[in-house]
Amino acid sequence: MLPLLRQIETPHWLERLPRPLVIGSAIGGVVVYSLAIGAMFGTNRQLIGMALLALPLGLIGSTLLLYRFEWFVLILPLTGLAMRPIALPAGNGSELPISMLLTLALSGIWILAMIKRRTWQLVPSPLNKPLLAFMFICIFSVPWGIIWADPILDWRIMGNFRLAQIASLLSFLGLLSTPFLVGRFIQHEWQIKAYLGMFIVCGGLVTIFLTFGIHEPLLVAQGLWGLWFALSLAGVIYLQPRIHWGWRLAGSALLVWHLWLAAIRNSLWISGWLPTLVGLLAMAFFVSRRVFFVLIIITTLNLAMGPGRVYIDQVVNQNIEEGGLGRLEIWQRNLAIVQQHWLFGTGVAGYAPYNMTYYREDARSTHNNYFDILAQFGVVGFGIWVWFAIASLWYGWRTIQLAPPGMLRTTAIVATSGWFAAQCSMMLGDWVLPFLYNQTVAGYKYTMYSWIFVGLLISVRQLAQRSEKL
Repeated sequence: MLPLLRQIETPHWLERLPRPLVIGSAIGGVVVYSLAIGAMFGTNRQLIGMALLALPLGLIGSTLLLYRFEWFVLILPLTGLAMRPIALPAGNGSELPISMLLTLALSGIWILAMIKRRTWQLVPSPLNKPLLAFMFICIFSVPWGIIWADPILDWRIMGNFRLAQIASLLSFLGLLSTPFLVGRFIQHEWQIKAYLGMFIVCGGLVTIFLTFGIHEPLLVAQGLWGLWFALSLAGVIYLQPRIHWGWRLAGSALLVWHLWLAAIRNSLWISGWLPTLVGLLAMAFFVSRRVFFVLIIITTLNLAMGPGRVYIDQVVNQNIEEGGLGRLEIWQRNLAIVQQHWLFGTGVAGYAPYNMTYYREDARSTHNNYFDILAQFGVVGFGIWVWFAIASLWYGWRTIQLAPPGMLRTTAIVATSGWFAAQCSMMLGDWVLPFLYNQTVAGYKYTMYSWIFVGLLISVRQLAQRSEKL
């Protein structure tokens, strides 16, 4: 703490004042401030009292944010994994999660710093152009959707739609900024280990709590948490050299436990466990083609003639009974909307008013990120997303080839395998870009996981290139 305090410059006018006056003013200010807080709570004005209490914490946090910027980038995964109740109320029962607020704050400060220093600090990467282009399309789609909106849309039933739309836009921009932040400020191998450790520890605790029905207020068990937990765990216990056999055995047991919980006990939630299996198969492909093809043969035989066939039939029948086939009708409606707004789409969350106007009795989101992107950003936005998806997967593949054995290659394999699985999961839900009227803005805290690992690919690439030069 002392080195940090030494970096904070004392204003010259304050140094010229007499020391007793400065100390007396500080003590007097604290006393008056404390009395004001007490008066607010004493007169039943709790909201103002809480705001006054939060003010000094905010000032301390802002100071730390300015002088220890990289600390906050380091804890980004933790804000999404284990800080569920920390959020800013946004009215109508909605909230802005701390992970989103922190990402936007970090991005804003970083942009201002680049403007002030007149330097471009983005890490050179083939992902920069498609990410920035998709950011532009997200922003541009909002006024475009307003200008070209159908004149008969019933905006009254949507409530304060424009405010909610802006919140959703900010969540998209925060997610798209995450790879830039992580890639630029996670610059050491120990930081990468800390990231993987957060996912392993939090994911292991969630697995235990869900198994035994333990309710706790902090951890997040939504979205693709299982995918990134399983791949991080598998990467460490199977791909890292010099891991003691006892840890490999314990890690394997925990991984099997998680797969049983996800795919057997919660089999109805296909979008929760199928991406994990896809990610593990992708990891096997990157590590060993022989192991991959053996797993494919075993899986195929099991599904064709073994107990897996009974399991799949059961899961399919359960989903049909739950109305899973209804998605086909939803997608057809979505395409009907896209046909009228095909160029730049209806804007962020923009197809919701169309559903509420034309299909009011059965208005539903698509539960498919690809259809969401097409409806919100049109064929132009969809094309940019395809560009980014292909570029990022190719970037991951090349990073695996370039990274030296050890933690860097392990992380590259985990991130690329998981990102491929995340692309597949987009067919089953909005686990990468949360749709406002499905996941709500609060979905930011678990959709950010995939974007964090895209950022880790950039970090690994930089560290690998740096090690080559040494």
